[in-house]
Amino acid sequence: MRQGVKRWASGIITLLLFSSLLAACGGGSGSASPGNTPSREDNAGSKKPVEVTMITWESAAMNEKIMASMKKFEEDNPDIKVKLIPTPLDNYGVKINGMITAKKAPDIFMTGNDMLLDNAGKGLLYDWTELATQDKAFMEGFYDGVVDSWYYEGKLVGLPGLLNTYGIFYNKKSFQDAGLPEPKIGWTYDEFFTAMEKLSSNQGGVQQFGYYAPLDPFHLSLYSVSAGGAPFADAIINPTKVEISDPFREGVEKYKAAIANGYMNPPTFDLTNAMSSFKQGKVPMTLQGQWVADDLIRTAPKELEWGYVPMPVVNSQTEIYDAVGWSSPATLKNPEAVWKVLKYLDSKMYEEVLPSTPVAPAAYQASSAAYYEALKTAGHPEVGEGLDHILKSQNTQPVRFLSTWAGKAYPFIEASWKNILMGKAPITELDVMAEKINKVITTGK
Repeated sequence: MRQGVKRWASGIITLLLFSSLLAACGGGSGSASPGNTPSREDNAGSKKPVEVTMITWESAAMNEKIMASMKKFEEDNPDIKVKLIPTPLDNYGVKINGMITAKKAPDIFMTGNDMLLDNAGKGLLYDWTELATQDKAFMEGFYDGVVDSWYYEGKLVGLPGLLNTYGIFYNKKSFQDAGLPEPKIGWTYDEFFTAMEKLSSNQGGVQQFGYYAPLDPFHLSLYSVSAGGAPFADAIINPTKVEISDPFREGVEKYKAAIANGYMNPPTFDLTNAMSSFKQGKVPMTLQGQWVADDLIRTAPKELEWGYVPMPVVNSQTEIYDAVGWSSPATLKNPEAVWKVLKYLDSKMYEEVLPSTPVAPAAYQASSAAYYEALKTAGHPEVGEGLDHILKSQNTQPVRFLSTWAGKAYPFIEASWKNILMGKAPITELDVMAEKINKVITTGK
């Protein structure tokens, strides 16, 4: 979907910090009954269909595809009319929050985890728990665990729509020239670091790293947990602490060595042009979001042979991913009608739209099948297989801090992390960093 989901530049933390929201006034919302209890307005005796308003941050072309699919929904549900409210994309988050506060929000609006939890903490979102509980078959259709981060204090305050995952895109010819087998699902960190070394070069004063990627504590946490250690943050939603375990330190030392030896880019390296260089065959491996596959399929030179693989493991699988999806304001009217629309958006709509815009898997598992098939048809079944493997992981880690105190914690990471990776600060600085972040967490509760 929208390229704005592509947040990959200065680092996973910066890249993934969600920016959002919109303008224009939506209909269909008003004062709700006390306690957010669904108002059972059924329009009995009225021939006028219920109007459900919706806003997205998608492009005009994408919105057109969405609404074409919604026409089919309206044919099957003549008592419901879906209206898309046009909106500019600038300052989406600020604008939608203003509409919610003014009780003029649309019935459905796109959101990310960060904005979702912030609004939920202010009591601004509708609680879908009752209807979701009554619709067990539908709720069981999501990939395991992906709905968990859409709850706030036990209330379901939205539904995930599309998932962003992170893996390694690699140049097949580079692996062949280095005498390396292509990486496969389940490859190990030992194989990963060996590949980094053999794929790097320094000829004529031109440094080519074997691996180009941002690296932050959340990504390093994958190594730690896979090796049997503690995650950097102990929960995706409302973590109570960060921890630096021995396997975490071990992973840091391995990445430090790779950076010092020129096998991987240092954290100060500008990765802005990493993908353009990848298309030119100058980047052997790079960590990217899955949306890059769509761009490569459409715009990469035909002679470029590339592949995709999930992150390696030490002993067991663990992954990071996040989602964008849908929420409704607490002042929602006609929740039953809106719930029907939400269900269709997450299932049939994505099933119909994703094959022509294959940039992300759907959170609703069955709807991702068409997306994976589109990747297979384009000659890259390994992307769909890799993403499905990631999303079926029984162990997932936070991709970033989602709590409201996050802005106070990140400066401590920024102050220490890069220096540690570049050998300018001792490894013990990790504990100092963690202690400062834990104080932020404690005072932020």
